[in-house]
Amino acid sequence: MSNTTIELLNNHKSIRAFTNQKVSDEIVATILTAANAGPNINNFQPVTFIEITDQKFKAEITKQVGMAYIETAARYFVVTVDFNKDLIGLTPEQQQVAEKKLSTYSMLEGGIISAGVALGRAQVAAESLGLGSVTMAGALRSFELYEERLNLPKLVKAVMGFSIGYPAQEPGIKPKLPLSGILMTDRYSQVQMTQAVTAYDRTMVDYYAKRHMDNSWIKNNMTLVARRFDTTQLDEYPKTKGFRLS
Repeated sequence: MSNTTIELLNNHKSIRAFTNQKVSDEIVATILTAANAGPNINNFQPVTFIEITDQKFKAEITKQVGMAYIETAARYFVVTVDFNKDLIGLTPEQQQVAEKKLSTYSMLEGGIISAGVALGRAQVAAESLGLGSVTMAGALRSFELYEERLNLPKLVKAVMGFSIGYPAQEPGIKPKLPLSGILMTDRYSQVQMTQAVTAYDRTMVDYYAKRHMDNSWIKNNMTLVARRFDTTQLDEYPKTKGFRLS
């Protein structure tokens, strides 16, 4: 089965090179309105996109995290989990009760899931309008810059970066796991998952070989998880924003 929406979803490509063509405010409003129309935790709507328009600031972030598609994208956004908005209009007593609830790990997790849903919808909306986009967790490594420059209040935590623009590349579609690697019935089957991953790894060997790379999914995953990167400050970041992780 297929239709234009299914085809759009199945043909997704992360775009990391953009033309100089401008993206209008109307297009941004259309994309983010579609993003916000999706499901979220308790209708708290705990996601706020903060666009960075200062090109020097974007360059500074790019230098710190090594992602040129922050600086070169027509529009770049810091995506935040935002429970501050849910405190507005409450009495001081009500705010105290609300903060205790909203600062829990379960709420932070719900907010991050809500941000993921919003980002997925934003990507589909952008691609339907002929744009390319890329989401990036790695952009969070510049969280100290965001805290310094973006005036983020308590219970507002940066979680992702999001770049959009008109594509200047055609990277092709990266194969994904087969359905057997994402769907199980009644229980988790290690045998099924092992078979799915083994088959997929062979697919990715061929994929990389066509790009003149000696790599596979398993090998690439090991390279990524073996990278030496001190996450201590990132691990502490939610606590500095008022979230209780235990």
